[in-house]
Amino acid sequence: MDFWVSLGMMLGIGAVAGWAASVILHGQGSGLIGNMVVGFLGAYIGHWMFDYLRLPPLSDWSYLGEFVYGVVGSMVLLLVFGRMFIQQDNL
Repeated sequence: MDFWVSLGMMLGIGAVAGWAASVILHGQGSGLIGNMVVGFLGAYIGHWMFDYLRLPPLSDWSYLGEFVYGVVGSMVLLLVFGRMFIQQDNL
C-alpha cells in the first residue's frame, strides 16, 4: 500500500480509537489532534499489552483489530494519565 494511504489510515483509526476511549471514560472527546495522539500511542500500548498477556493477536482482523488495540490501549493510557494528573477538587 502507498505510504500516504497507510499514514492516513493510521491517523484516521487512531483518531476514532482515541475519541471512542475518551467518550467511554470521560463522556467527551479530546479534540482532533488529542484523539489522534491518544489513539496512536494507545495502539502501541494495546499491542504491547496483548503480547504481554499472551492473548491471541487481533492483527488478523485487519483494521478492526487495530481499532480494538487502539481503544483498549487508549483507555489504559487515559486512566493512567488521568490518575497521575487528577486534581482533588475535581473529584
